[in-house]
Amino acid sequence: MKTRIHAIAGTIGFLTILLFWTSTVLSELFGSHATVAAVKSAILMGMFVLIPSMAIVGGSGFSLASGRNEALVSAKKKRMPIIGANGLLVLVPMAFFLESRAAAGQFDATFYSLQVVELLAGATNLVLMGLNMRDGIRLSGKAAPTTQVTLTSSETIATGTMAFHLTKPAGFQHQAGQWIRLTIAGTAANDGKARSRILSIVSAPDEPQITVATRLSDSAFKRSLSTLPDGAELTVAGPSGTFTLHEDASRPAVFIAGGIGITPFMSMLRDVTATKTPHKIALFYSNRAPAAAPFLSELEELQKANSNIQLIATMTDLDAHDGWVGETSKIDQDMLRRHLRELDAPIYYCVGPAGMVTATQKMLSAAGVAEQDVRVESFTGY
Repeated sequence: MKTRIHAIAGTIGFLTILLFWTSTVLSELFGSHATVAAVKSAILMGMFVLIPSMAIVGGSGFSLASGRNEALVSAKKKRMPIIGANGLLVLVPMAFFLESRAAAGQFDATFYSLQVVELLAGATNLVLMGLNMRDGIRLSGKAAPTTQVTLTSSETIATGTMAFHLTKPAGFQHQAGQWIRLTIAGTAANDGKARSRILSIVSAPDEPQITVATRLSDSAFKRSLSTLPDGAELTVAGPSGTFTLHEDASRPAVFIAGGIGITPFMSMLRDVTATKTPHKIALFYSNRAPAAAPFLSELEELQKANSNIQLIATMTDLDAHDGWVGETSKIDQDMLRRHLRELDAPIYYCVGPAGMVTATQKMLSAAGVAEQDVRVESFTGY
């Protein structure tokens, strides 16, 4: 939802500035002074649309970018202050000043000089906002190349959670931790949700098939996916994303996952085990109960097979018959300190519901972990 709000507000802001800019140029080139004055008055009224939309874009953008260090996100974050400064320090004051001059019929050298400044600032914002919109589309995976795949099998891997195994197209190569956009042809969208979903790749890069997993829900997409027969055709876009393991093996990694947020970590852990990568990794994995924990058994086996992997699983809503003897509290500073030698040494990765990710970021910040050492992915729409 936050991503959609960000995109809608950004589009409204871009189109509003484009309308201001083109109407100004056309009125100056072909209109009378009365027309210019009318355009300036309309632009001033349009600020009641532009200012809220840009505030929403800025707030939602920085919220979405929190904990994300990939190049496209960093580029968008660098552009936003320039866009904001141009708007607050140039476009808004100019709108008031030029409207007052035009209404008074003062079309002098000062008016036209400031008009040029306004047009330059507007053109700058249009270019920067256009670049941000382009990068936003790239981040969404909607511009990624698509290919057809076949569902080879599916299975239930935890309560209310299924894994789906797909054929790997020729030339398909991904990095552990990346995701694809999966589309089911003919999926009804009468629930107001998209016909496709972004799903992290569970399989390691060297595996002969693509595996994804998701928690089921009542959405049209999830219902259709859960009932697809083997041999069904689907469309895959990607791979996309830069939520991948850092290269410097001298720094340990700490993975923090909630529920189905384990999916990108499964690809990473399978990959480091298969390639014998020397990274030391501690995985903190939170679920309600063992039966609701996807891939828990495989994670226990990976820990046995790879001495560099440490699994700390915690179950927060147990029944008496669950027989769990491990951690039972939420992942917090105390749990981290009991299992890690130093809190400021690792690179932290967190995936899960948006609320859990935000809480984890705050917890790590309070523990003294630097912001640049925390990388996150938020899952919504379980």
